[in-house]
Amino acid sequence: MAALLLAVGCGGSGAPEPTPPKPTASATPTATPRTDAAAVAARANIPVLCYHQIRTPTAADGAQARPYIVRPSVFAAQMRALDDAGYTTVTGDALVAHVLRGEPLPRKPVLLTFDDASAGQYTEAFPVLRRHRFKATFFIMTVVLGKPGWLTRGQVRKLDRAGMTIGTHTWDHKAVPEYAGADWETQVEQPTRALEKLVGHPVRLFAYPFGLRTREAIPHLLKAGLRAGFQLADPIDRRHPAWTIRRIIVPELSGKQLLRELRTSF
Repeated sequence: MAALLLAVGCGGSGAPEPTPPKPTASATPTATPRTDAAAVAARANIPVLCYHQIRTPTAADGAQARPYIVRPSVFAAQMRALDDAGYTTVTGDALVAHVLRGEPLPRKPVLLTFDDASAGQYTEAFPVLRRHRFKATFFIMTVVLGKPGWLTRGQVRKLDRAGMTIGTHTWDHKAVPEYAGADWETQVEQPTRALEKLVGHPVRLFAYPFGLRTREAIPHLLKAGLRAGFQLADPIDRRHPAWTIRRIIVPELSGKQLLRELRTSF
């Protein structure tokens, strides 16, 4: 709390007493947000949506792939529904600051995330996000950058410059529970360093491929400079809430269905 400094005059004998300043209302002290695991877990209930491919499905797409594909027109309708309902998008960094330290978030916050780095995330989703002045977090699988159908390095840089958050999603999507030995360097540390070099600043967020995780991964993620991990719909680990932030995969839902899903899933 700021101290009120009173300047006292050094006048000679008989000098008039200075008029004291009028008291001013001070801000009501607020408690420092708790940072124990239980408090962190309690704050980790912000809606987080997970998208993969924003494109028109083709005949080659099997039934297992369809939940991960959202047509551009459907995605646009979903974003319009969020905007009309008064949701405010936040960055992944802002959400993690809220979870870890209790930093405030705007009213009705929601985090939009995109996994893998497919091309439609830039060509189709990004223009819609900009139209609504929405923010999002993009978890990049670095092995695909520059290949046909995937993001280019220049596009990743442009997303970052536009205020989006860039996170790590491994080298080639190998599941974390399968890691041993040099895998931590190949799948976590090297991709994170490559992304940091690309965007010119630290990369702090990680998304587990397939949403699969282990507690043993946490020291390795910390070693890479990462500060939080995003899974899918499994319950938060209350001993490690910042490393098990929940997300739901968004299929082709109508705007009304999406809003209902937000209310029931978080």
